[in-house]
Amino acid sequence: MQFGQNSRSHMTLATEIVASGHAYPSEVIDNDAFFARCRFPITDDRAALERETKMKTRRWCGPGEGTWSLAKSAVAMAFEGGAVTRDEIDLVVVSSCSTIPTIHYPDPENPIMTDLAPRVLRELGRDDATGMDIKGTYCAGFIRGLQVMDSLLENPNYRAGLLVATDVGGMFATAESNRSPFCFLVGDSAGAVVLRKRAPAPRVGLLDYHGVTAASLCDLMGWGSDGRSIFVRGSRIQAAGMELLLDCGRRLLARNHLKPSDISWLLPAQTHVGTVEALCDGLELPREKMLWFGDTTGYSASSSIPTCLSVQLHNGTIKKGDLVLSLAVGAGLNCAGALYYA
Repeated sequence: MQFGQNSRSHMTLATEIVASGHAYPSEVIDNDAFFARCRFPITDDRAALERETKMKTRRWCGPGEGTWSLAKSAVAMAFEGGAVTRDEIDLVVVSSCSTIPTIHYPDPENPIMTDLAPRVLRELGRDDATGMDIKGTYCAGFIRGLQVMDSLLENPNYRAGLLVATDVGGMFATAESNRSPFCFLVGDSAGAVVLRKRAPAPRVGLLDYHGVTAASLCDLMGWGSDGRSIFVRGSRIQAAGMELLLDCGRRLLARNHLKPSDISWLLPAQTHVGTVEALCDGLELPREKMLWFGDTTGYSASSSIPTCLSVQLHNGTIKKGDLVLSLAVGAGLNCAGALYYA
């Protein structure tokens, strides 16, 4: 059996998701509200854009809401069930691509904190634990965080870890300097999962992950030079991103000897519906197995996967032991995928 560099065949313990939480901000922005706020000519044909994207609403932060308020709420939910206590958390990893100091502007009514791991640890009442922020992996940040957490939890001194992803692109989506229709998709959210090691068992834990950074394509997507805008190179990013996503998904299936029918759910980043449907079809998965709600929540970058995961775990759609495949691609170009049992 030939494994790639990220194969976990040597692991003696499984990294299990034991709890989850999610948070959406207060403002529900329908398409009329988006176009009323938009300050750039996003499209010549609004009806066609709405048909193509299937967008109805997205969630944006209101006054006093931001990456920290959303993260705090998602973390609180993760501990509500009592599956793990705050005292057991020895490791906190926070992923966000909207807490980079150079890409946000001062706004007292919508504060953004640049380093959230220390704040999460303070909220947990822990001065004796490890915290770190991951910023440069963008929309793939949550899956990269899973990879980091899985490796660090191999250390027996870490009993459990808290992985949080929180992104608030809504404050940039209508900036005057924007030009990309991609901004029509953008939303805000936060998701959190608690992870810990346990003895291997059937249908338990993180099975495998894979990721690449296609650095030669890094100019296809990113933040504008003014720090307030988003640029996406249209059809070029769509083709390159799809190729990376399909390759990642196929590698994970092949090296774990899995057929599409073995997958319970495809839970991709909640981006453009055309992208997630093409991904589902390219991996030969029936669309009934695709979990996508971006038409009502918007696309919240690195937090879109864990937020959706938590919602579907809490409402019972995803059940214990279900095998989930998650895939994401974003600026960098960073692409990452993970196979895990819920």
